[in-house]
Amino acid sequence: MSRPAARRLPGLRFEMQAPPVADALPRMDVAAFVGFAASGPLHVPVVVEDVADFEAVFGPAPLLAWDAERGEPVYAQLEPAVRAFFRNGGRRCWVVRVAGPSARANTFPVPGLLRVTEGGGVSEALARARSEGSWSDAAQVASSIHREPVELVDWHTSLDGGVELTVTAPGGVAVGDLLRVSFDGTSCALLAPVEAVEAVSMETVPTWSGPVPRRVTAKVLAPRARWLQSDVAPVDTTPFISWTRGVGDEVSLDVTALDDPGPGTTPRVLTLTLDLDPEQAPPAGTVLRIVDASTGEHWLPVEAVVLGQGVGAAVQVSGVASRVLTSAPPEVASAPAWCERLTLGLWTRRGEGQPARLERLGFCPQHPRHWAALPTDVERARHEDALPSRLPEERLPQDWRQGVPSERFPLAGPGAEGEAFSIPLGLTDQPTAFVGCTPPPGDALVRDGLATFGSELFLDAGVKSLGTEALLSTADFLRYQSTQPRALKGLHAVMDRLDASLVSVPDAVHRPWVLTGRPAVPPPEDGEPLPEPAWGSFLDCALRPPPPPEPLVAQPEEPASGQAFTLTWALVDGTGVVYVLEEATRPDFSDAAEVYRGPLVERTLYGRTTGTRYYRVRAERGGVTGPYAPGVAVTVAPQARWRLVATDAYDVGPLLAVQRALLRMACVRGDLLAVLSLPEHYREADAMAHAAALQSPLGAEEDGVPPLGFVEEHALSFGALYHPWTFVTEEGRLATPRRMPPDGTACGVLARRTLARGAWVAPANEPWDGVVALNPALSQDRWLDLQEAQVNVVRQEPRAFLTLSADTLATDPELRPIHVRRLLSLLRRSALRLGATYVFEPNDASFRRRVQYGFEVLLGELFIQGAFAGKTPATAFQVVTGDALNTPTQAEQGRFFVDLKVAPSQPLTFLSVRLVQSGERGLVTEVR
Repeated sequence: MSRPAARRLPGLRFEMQAPPVADALPRMDVAAFVGFAASGPLHVPVVVEDVADFEAVFGPAPLLAWDAERGEPVYAQLEPAVRAFFRNGGRRCWVVRVAGPSARANTFPVPGLLRVTEGGGVSEALARARSEGSWSDAAQVASSIHREPVELVDWHTSLDGGVELTVTAPGGVAVGDLLRVSFDGTSCALLAPVEAVEAVSMETVPTWSGPVPRRVTAKVLAPRARWLQSDVAPVDTTPFISWTRGVGDEVSLDVTALDDPGPGTTPRVLTLTLDLDPEQAPPAGTVLRIVDASTGEHWLPVEAVVLGQGVGAAVQVSGVASRVLTSAPPEVASAPAWCERLTLGLWTRRGEGQPARLERLGFCPQHPRHWAALPTDVERARHEDALPSRLPEERLPQDWRQGVPSERFPLAGPGAEGEAFSIPLGLTDQPTAFVGCTPPPGDALVRDGLATFGSELFLDAGVKSLGTEALLSTADFLRYQSTQPRALKGLHAVMDRLDASLVSVPDAVHRPWVLTGRPAVPPPEDGEPLPEPAWGSFLDCALRPPPPPEPLVAQPEEPASGQAFTLTWALVDGTGVVYVLEEATRPDFSDAAEVYRGPLVERTLYGRTTGTRYYRVRAERGGVTGPYAPGVAVTVAPQARWRLVATDAYDVGPLLAVQRALLRMACVRGDLLAVLSLPEHYREADAMAHAAALQSPLGAEEDGVPPLGFVEEHALSFGALYHPWTFVTEEGRLATPRRMPPDGTACGVLARRTLARGAWVAPANEPWDGVVALNPALSQDRWLDLQEAQVNVVRQEPRAFLTLSADTLATDPELRPIHVRRLLSLLRRSALRLGATYVFEPNDASFRRRVQYGFEVLLGELFIQGAFAGKTPATAFQVVTGDALNTPTQAEQGRFFVDLKVAPSQPLTFLSVRLVQSGERGLVTEVR
C-alpha cells in the first residue's frame, strides 16, 4: 500500500531563481613576456598567474654578464618584468623562455638503478634535467626503494624464460607493478615485471574500523622476468671496468688490483684499485660495469671511495657486485621464497639543503607513474596547454609533486621508449649517496644558449623577414601544413595564444656581451729587508727576529666580486707571537695598509670589489719584527666572465629587428599591443631618433628584418614606446632597488586599468607601484619634444611615478592614442566571438535583423560604459547590414558582411580653472 504524500500548510512559497550570467566582454588584461630565464621550456608559452608560479618553473633571473662601466653584474630582465607586471595589477600572463641552439640539459646517473631494454640489454639508468641550462649544475640525485609485502602462493618458470606467479595482496596487483621474489639462504632474487593479471579469487577481511580491504588472489604473467644474483665476483683480477658519467659518456677505468674476500663471505665486498687521478674517481652511488671474459657482465654499486690508498694507485672503490641472468640459478629450486612489490623514490638536493623527493614511482613503462616518464618542461607545458581537450586518462598524473613545493622537481625521465623495465640494485629505504652530474663541456652561458646576443634569439627564422601580408599564412603553413609541422620559436610563439592582448620583450634592450680573458697581473714584489740596528747599539742576544710565517695562501685564489676569501699562513714556533697582515693595491706594497694584527693564522676578508690586491704577512715577538713572507696576489674577478660592450660601441640593429618583427606580429594578430622599451643609456635625442627609425619606411634592413613599408604603416598603431628605465623596490629586496626597463610595469598598469575601467580608458595618470627613481632622469624641457615624438615618458610627479601620455607609434592621428587601438582590438575579439554564433544560420531577412540586433546590443553596452563618444547611441556607433553591403551574389556564396562604425571616446587632457583676484582684500574666486 502506497503512502500518501505529505500535505503542506496554506501559505506562499517563494522560489529564488539565479539570475542569468551576464555575457562578459573578452579578456584584455593578459600579457605575454619573452626573454631569458634560468630554467623552463624553450620557445613554449607557459601560463603564469602569480610570481610563485613563475619562480617554480623559470627560477631566478640568470646572470648574463659584467658591466665594467658600472662595476656590477647584469641579470636577465624577464623575471623582474613579470614581477612588476603582477605588482602593478596584472593577474595572468604567458611567459616564453628563449635561448640559442647551444643550450644543453644536464644528465644525471641514478644511483643503484639499471635499465633493461626490450632486446635484453642492460645499462645504467640516466635521468636528465627538466630543462636546458646550467641551473642544475649543483643538483644531486639519490634513490631509495619502498617494499610492500605480497603473499606468494605459487611460482614456476615457462619454457621461453618467463615466469608465472600466483600472489595474494590487498587490492591485488596491476599491470606495471614490479614484483621481487627472494629466496632464503641464497643471494638470488627474481624480478618480475607484471604484464598480465588474471584474478583467481577475492575475499573481504573484516576490520574493527576504516574501509574493508579486499584480498585478491591473482595469476601474474611476467614474460620478461630477470634473475639478479648478488655476492659474485669476476674471475679475472684485472677485468674491463667502465662507468657512465653524468654527460652520458662511458669512461673506461684501469684496474691494477682486485681484492675479493671469497664466496664464503657475506656480504662479498669487492675492492678495486684504480689507476686514475682522485679528481676523476667515480663518486659513491655510481654503478660500475665490470666485464669478465669468463663470467660475463657484472654491476658494482660503489659504496665507498678511498682516495690516495694502495701501492701505485690513487683510488680504491668498494661494493657488492651483482649480475643479471635470464635463467634461474640451480640453488633456488628448493629454497623457501617470499615476495614483495617494489616502488622507487627519487631524491634531489642542492648543497646541504632540504631534499625534494618523488615517492611511489614505478619501474615498468606500463606503470602510471613510471620514473622514466617524468616529463620535461616542454612536455609538461604542452600537456597542460592541451588539458581541456584531452581525456582525463590521457593527461599527466596530477601528483608529479615533490616534498618541497617552492620549486618544480628538477629531474625528468629519459623516456620509456625501448625499455622493458628497470632493476633496483642495492637500494635501501633511505638514500645512502647523492650523485651529481658532470656538466657538458663549455661555459655556463654557452650551455644556457646565451653566449651570443642577437635578434636570432627572439625571432623565428622562417617568418622574421616577412611583411604583414604573408606573415600569417606562412606561420600557419609552418605550424600545420608543411611536411614537418613545427611550432614557431621566440616571440612568434605567442601568435597562437589568443587570450594575450599585451606583449613585451624586456631582454631585447641589453647591450651585447663578449667573453674576456683574465688580465695579466704583475706578481707581488719581495718585501723590504729588516732595518739594520743603529751603529754602536747593543742588542740582547736572546731577542731573535721570528722567521717569516710562510707560505701565505689565499682560498679561493680568484674569488668573485662580493665573495669572501680566506688568507692563511704558517704558525711560527714560540709564545707571544703576533701576526701582522697588510693589504695593498700595488705590487711593490708602497700603499700597504694593515688589515689585521693578532695571534690567529688566518683571516677572512669580505666585500672586496673587482680588482687585484696584494697581501703580505710578518710575525712580531717581544717588539722584534720578523721578515715578510712572500706576498700573494688575489684577483677579485667579476661575477661573470662575460662583459658588456661599451655604450659607445652599442649597435641598435638587433633591437630594431626585434621591435619591427614584434609590431608586424601584433598587427597580423589584430588584437595585440606591443609594449616597447629602449636601452638604459638612451637620452632624449636617442629616444626620439629610435622612434623615428621605427616609423621610417626607408631605413636599412637589420638582421634580415626589413623596415615597416608604406603599406604597413597601420602596424605602428600596435606598438607603444616607453622610456626611461626605473629603479624598483621588490618584495624582500627593499634595501637594493633593481634597475629595469619600464615595459613590465607598463603592462601591469595597462592590465590594472583594463580590469578596473575597461580597455577603452587611456592608461595614463596611473601610479606605477614600486618605482622609486628613474634612470636616466630625462629633462623636463624635453618632455614635450618626447611626447611629440610619441615616446611615453615615465615622470616623477609629487604623488607618484607615472606617465601623462598614452600614445602608440601610429602616424594616423586617429589611431595614435593607446585606448583607441585597444578599443578596436576589443571590438575585433567581441565581433569574432559573437559572429561565430551565427555560422550556418539561414541567410534571410530575419537573420539580418537578428545579426544587427546582436551587434547593436554589444555596442550599446560599450556605449553605456563610456567606450564611445556621442550623446546618443545613434551618434556613437552604427551597425550596417543592408543590401548595399550584402548583395545577392554574396548571399549565394554563403557570405555575410557586417560593418561596425564607432566613434571612440576622447580623454580629457586639460582641466582649466580660472582664478580672479578682486578687491583690496585679495579675494580669489573661481570663474568659468
